[in-house]
This record gives sequence, structure tokens and C-alpha cells, in this order.
Amino acid sequence: MPQKISRFLPVVLWMVLIYVVSSIPELPSNDIDVVDFIFKKTAHFLEYSILFILWYRAIGEKNPTKAIIFSLIYAFTDEIHQLLVPGRTGRLRDVGIDALGIITTSILIVKLNLWKPLLSPLHSKKPGK
Repeated sequence: MPQKISRFLPVVLWMVLIYVVSSIPELPSNDIDVVDFIFKKTAHFLEYSILFILWYRAIGEKNPTKAIIFSLIYAFTDEIHQLLVPGRTGRLRDVGIDALGIITTSILIVKLNLWKPLLSPLHSKKPGK
């Protein structure tokens, strides 16, 4: 498999996983509403943090702008998708929580110079090439 395609495979697989989970009519919930809310919103934050990291690695640039935009676009489309799933709702608030995960992760990567270890395994040149 060409390297360029293999870089984007994790992104696609993660987006498929998000889509599949979003297609479940009713997710299991906790009897305590506050705990359920915190758990589900933390999941939103983390799943889009991961999506951002996967986009960032696949794109392979030091500037996170494209990865932020692509991740946010998917967050919006995911909420639109949930509007079409019986028992689910699409909420702008969830896109905001997704955006918090994306932006927080991008700031951490840029401010802590984490882009170097994130990008180096994908973009290191092999001897003789």
C-alpha cells in the first residue's frame, strides 16, 4: 500500500467508527443524569481530539489549520447525521464540545512541540532515497 494512502487509513477508519456509533439509535445511559452527561461529553471531547491527531499526522504539516478544519467539518456532519437517526439528536452544543477537544489538542501539540514526535515516524526519509 502506498505510504500516502496508508497515512489516511487511520483517519478514515476512525471516522467510520464515529459514524457507526452515531448510527446507534439509543446509546446506553447511566441512571444519574449528571454522570451520563459528563461521560458522553467527555467521549465527544476525546473522540474529536483523536480525530484531530489522526488528521494532523495524515496531512503531515507543522501548521494544524487543515487538521482543525477537517475535524470540525466532520463534527458538523456527524451531528447532521444524528438528526436522521431515530432516537438521536444533533446538537450544536456537541459540535462545540468537539471543537474544544480539537482546539485543546492542537494547542497542546503546537505549544509543547509535540508535532515533532507525531510527524517524525511518518515523514522520516529512509537511507538511499
